[in-house]
Amino acid sequence: TKSMESILRDIHQTNSHIEDMDKKIEAFTKHMEEAERRTGDTEDLVHTMETLVQQLQETINKLQDKADDLENRSRRCNLRLVGLPEGEEAWLPTLLNLPELSDNLEIERAHRTFLSKVRNVDRPRMLLFKLLRYRDKETILRQARNLGPLTFNKPIYLFPDMRKRKSFSDVKWLCKDLAIPFALLFPARLRVDFQ
Repeated sequence: TKSMESILRDIHQTNSHIEDMDKKIEAFTKHMEEAERRTGDTEDLVHTMETLVQQLQETINKLQDKADDLENRSRRCNLRLVGLPEGEEAWLPTLLNLPELSDNLEIERAHRTFLSKVRNVDRPRMLLFKLLRYRDKETILRQARNLGPLTFNKPIYLFPDMRKRKSFSDVKWLCKDLAIPFALLFPARLRVDFQ
């Protein structure tokens, strides 16, 4: 049997270990409380950042809509003409049978678009022109629709100038392949006439 002195020594060591464990648990508890506080602060910060990001995204969307609207307004009186041979730009009122526009049609500016790197020499560059009056543009487009396919030795295509027109390319090619009539409408809508 152990002596009393040995038992007391073992009890003392056990108490020391328990005190050490208590100190470690207390330190661990403080670290956990600090970690929880920091986690709470981080969650609050993340929530604030998420709210800010959402507000910024809404602001960006509004600004993008305004920028799109301004750009579309600047193109409001523009027309694009594809397939017209170069040097034949004065044909429009005559071909469209709009004699009232012959003397009154005012074009602010007109130019041929840049050449592509791989250019088909038989295909003339696109003509882009800006009319002074929006109603003249609407008259020209309405008459072109009423007349059906336009030709000047070859097919000619007349359409409004829209910033987002390229986003409709795949759908337009599909409509052409399926012989489905379609029209691009200002500022950026595609109308499909099907059955």
